[in-house]
Amino acid sequence: MRRIRLTVGLLVASATLPLATACMHRGQAAGDVAPSSAIGLTVTNNNFLDVDVFTVSDGVSTRLGTVSGNSKRTFTLSPSVASRDLRIIADPIGGNDRASSGQLVVSPGQTIDFQIGTLMRNSTASVRSPNQQ
Repeated sequence: MRRIRLTVGLLVASATLPLATACMHRGQAAGDVAPSSAIGLTVTNNNFLDVDVFTVSDGVSTRLGTVSGNSKRTFTLSPSVASRDLRIIADPIGGNDRASSGQLVVSPGQTIDFQIGTLMRNSTASVRSPNQQ
């Protein structure tokens, strides 16, 4: 009876392992280079609250991820947002205010620098070309 349970257990485990690995998402490895047509977004959070960062393009909001308080994180945006009405929003976790970049005009290959202020209303955004440091 124990041998049957062990065999059934091994069969179930071997059948579910490929399914589990097929559902895994592979992140971009450190050091990988984004395509030159992509749009970079660097978020520097100078606030003590963690924030959820969103893009709003043509009225559609897309969550990018979380940036911890007093830290920096880089995202890669699709070049398809370049010619649209684009805004970056930072929504603090546990706070009432929010930071907004205002309307941005970007082209593929450019980078958006979004600085979240110690006060959300003091946040700023700028767009730079690849040859600018």
